[in-house]
Amino acid sequence: MTKPTLLKRLISFLKPTLTPKLLARQLRQPRGKLGEAVAKKMNESNAFLYNFVFDAMQIRDNQTILEIGFGNGMFFNKLFSMAENLKISGIDFSGAMFKTALKNNEEAIISDILDLRLGDCDVLPFDNESFDKVFCINVAYFWENPMDNLMEIHRVLKPGGKFYTGIRDKESMKKMPFTEFGFTMYDEEDWRTQLDRNLFKFEETLLTEEPPIEFTGEYFSPKSLCIVAQKPL
Repeated sequence: MTKPTLLKRLISFLKPTLTPKLLARQLRQPRGKLGEAVAKKMNESNAFLYNFVFDAMQIRDNQTILEIGFGNGMFFNKLFSMAENLKISGIDFSGAMFKTALKNNEEAIISDILDLRLGDCDVLPFDNESFDKVFCINVAYFWENPMDNLMEIHRVLKPGGKFYTGIRDKESMKKMPFTEFGFTMYDEEDWRTQLDRNLFKFEETLLTEEPPIEFTGEYFSPKSLCIVAQKPL
């Protein structure tokens, strides 16, 4: 049985220019042709976690949803397919990814069901109490001051709205060499502490084990979390 080797293929695809430090920089804020290539490969490695978080979100008709860090925007169609009459927004601070996502989602944007913004999520360009659900996937590692980001997410959520954080756990992340460059890694308790400090009510943590991947010659199955919190009524 052949096991998937997404991370190994990513490194091989971009050699010889890619080092762990450069990969970390591109994962944080993709730029140029190299960033576009990284984003496409990350779509493959993140697809399992996206599906896991989408299932956890229990999306209903007529909801308003915000994604923080949408990359090249290739998962919005999946999200729209899960319920009727959704209004989805997104923000990303990579100019390259913003432009690519606009092209990838032109029809939804023209139809006024998708609103994409370029900017930082510590100052969200949305009104108070705008969203039923906010989510981010493999993004929280890059927040230099999580309090600023979480306060803004709290602000734009409706009372009773929910925030979904999709991350790989600390031990899994440590097995990837690029994470020593600018990544802040979390386990469940670490992130619950951040949520508590910013007025969120912890609801549950869902745990999954991803299909095996190979990195530096060894196979391992990353453990991933979807941590669900609510803005109290």
